[in-house]
Amino acid sequence: MRIDWLKWFALAILALILAVATGALLVARASLPRRDGEAAVPRLSAPLAVDLDARAVPRIHGATFEDVLRGEGYMHAQERFFQMDLLRRSTAGELAALIGPRVLPLDRAQRPFDYRRRAHELLARLPAREQSWLAAYTDGVNAGLEDLRSRPPEYWLLGTRPDAWATEDTLLVVLGFYTRLSNNDVYERPQGVLHAALPEALYEFLTPSTSRFDRPLVGAEADPTAGYVPVPIPGPEVVDLRMRSAPGRGPARRVAPPLLVPASNQWALSAQRGTRGGALLANDPHLELRLPNVFYRTELEWPDGAVRGVSIPGVPGVLLGATSKLAWGATVSNADQADWVVIDVDAHDPTRYVTPEGSEPFSSETFAIAVAGGEPEQLEIETTRWGPVVARDGQGKPLALHATWLDADGLNLAVIELCFAANVADGVAALERWAGPSLNWALADSSGDVAWVVNGPLPRRVGFDGSRPVSWADGSRAWRGELPRPSVVSPVSGAVFTANNRTLPSASAAEVSRMWMTPLRAARIAELLAQHATLLERDSLAMQLDTRARGYDQLRDIVLEVVPADERDPLLQRAREHVLGWNGNADPDQPGFRILYAYYFALLERAISPLLAPAVDADPTFVYRWPLVDEPLRRLLDERPAHLLTREYASWPELLRAVLADTLRAIDADKSLPGIDAPWSDVNLLAVAHPFAALPVIGAALRPWLTLPREPLPGSNLTLRVAMPNYGAMIRMDVSPAHPEDGILEMSAGQSGHFLSPNFADQQSDWLAGTPAPFLAGPAVSRIVLSP
Repeated sequence: MRIDWLKWFALAILALILAVATGALLVARASLPRRDGEAAVPRLSAPLAVDLDARAVPRIHGATFEDVLRGEGYMHAQERFFQMDLLRRSTAGELAALIGPRVLPLDRAQRPFDYRRRAHELLARLPAREQSWLAAYTDGVNAGLEDLRSRPPEYWLLGTRPDAWATEDTLLVVLGFYTRLSNNDVYERPQGVLHAALPEALYEFLTPSTSRFDRPLVGAEADPTAGYVPVPIPGPEVVDLRMRSAPGRGPARRVAPPLLVPASNQWALSAQRGTRGGALLANDPHLELRLPNVFYRTELEWPDGAVRGVSIPGVPGVLLGATSKLAWGATVSNADQADWVVIDVDAHDPTRYVTPEGSEPFSSETFAIAVAGGEPEQLEIETTRWGPVVARDGQGKPLALHATWLDADGLNLAVIELCFAANVADGVAALERWAGPSLNWALADSSGDVAWVVNGPLPRRVGFDGSRPVSWADGSRAWRGELPRPSVVSPVSGAVFTANNRTLPSASAAEVSRMWMTPLRAARIAELLAQHATLLERDSLAMQLDTRARGYDQLRDIVLEVVPADERDPLLQRAREHVLGWNGNADPDQPGFRILYAYYFALLERAISPLLAPAVDADPTFVYRWPLVDEPLRRLLDERPAHLLTREYASWPELLRAVLADTLRAIDADKSLPGIDAPWSDVNLLAVAHPFAALPVIGAALRPWLTLPREPLPGSNLTLRVAMPNYGAMIRMDVSPAHPEDGILEMSAGQSGHFLSPNFADQQSDWLAGTPAPFLAGPAVSRIVLSP
């Protein structure tokens, strides 16, 4: 009897678990986005149709532009509302109110800037036309949210309900991307420590603004680098390491890896370089790969026009895409839109600070951070005329962030006007009006013309270059107005291209920024464009998928130099064979590239870190983050100065061999990774998941639905196809505005943010394989009708 009782009890528990699981599944399925039928959206001027293709790409037909924005807002909310919610909350510092105390550090970092108040004030200052666009979009978002039969599953897991979308929330989303893409301030704080600790000549050597691989858009044929001048290596009278020991090799890196920041490629070819007599636009923006994708494909059609491409959920319009008259794409420009200001506290009164007009009191503001399941946290912040005090420099002095996005007129929505531009001249004019994160824009129009322009605001600095924190107390350093927006229209070459590199001659570039990404991708674009008189869309896609790893050629030569053909060490000998057989690409089947990739990072650390010792002594948390770190390393490898070797090594070949041997032993000893014979595909594996996959219990149960398969990725951090486990091209777009039917638009993951949707990751296979997916939405398989 006892056994029967236990058996029935176990069956009852199992039945209960199954019932709960079934109920949870039914609730989750109830929140799937609508795919057909009718719904209401307020203030529509006429019924609106949303045709969906097999991949849920919507073609939204409306009577006015504002109406199609209502339709777009409806679809964004249906497919991606939780993503939109995270975007607005992460900017405003309101995540803890939704998720709880584990995200309080993120809120503490954001709340001092009071972005919600700023968004509300910015909204009131927008032109009436832009306000009407936002109001229409907000109508659609809230209608789409209300039309879900159940709240999105993330809210069930959090035990809460979503809040309605406010009109200023769109500006919060844009401000979030503004601060993320205009990120020079991330580099500037460490440079303050470096400059204070090192001799000037050594500091200049470690912070170059030009590279041997530079390929600016504006330059002379005799000098394709437009101003590259090698910074002299400091002599032994400045720094001599021969009597010093190498720093201990702990787990923390002192040299930050290059290109772990937002990056992208783009080019535009005029009719003389494109095919079928039309200009061609290519763009593949790189960001952190995630589920769902940052972008959402959309097509908007109204009586006077149509636009197709990708949008950002939370923001109306098409950010990257094309009309029948103009195509446009963007990359991060690296223009410097923010500075850390060293605040000099009044020596006689710590409640005041020094300004050019004398001392004035700090302002103080207290913020209450709501916490789900807990008491609000109080955060008190001091502010100055230059911005809130949110950090300290290496000497403990307060730092205020002064940024264009904190200005009263630092943001508008003029970028949406690209939807109405008739040609590249109109496009350039619209982008010159846009105040937002500074991007390189490539434009191509249906008449065959191309252009490049950088939007602003771009501060004009007086008395300093913006590369490190400085005091503005005596009035000799300040921002004085804005720089004109750089542009190139109708270039003689018939081509414009950028890849986060320096785009201007060195003197002009210095006014915009001192910090540029490694230009290896730009150099490869220039090389490939020179090989092709014209390009089809598929040829352009092939460039985006290019895995030539020229940046590692020098390291291959070093390995073959320091490991002779008759090498007796079996580990070094096997490595030599792999490197000798390397095909020059970051291809999945290449063990030689896998070795060179690891060797590159090891050399960065071992060659550069001894030079950083005074900065580490001054600030034990110091990390060298200069984006052109690649250039000082190559200078050392070229010239091999004896005085920059620590006492452990008698020569550079000895150091280079020792670093290689250590790298190989580390690879071989790490049993969690394949040995040195393993190809690149065993290391560079996709690792992308929905944020909830990291939750301890529920995330583990849902992980199969919340993660993408661990597929091998061709490419690397320094190739044209930027591809790392959780970083790469969010989309690949190749389109001629005159021939959109031949265009290509690949997107990682899928349209839907709902893990039970068939469109959650149905575009992933094309993205991974580089299959040329159509730019235009496919035939409609269903229709949603939205009515007033």
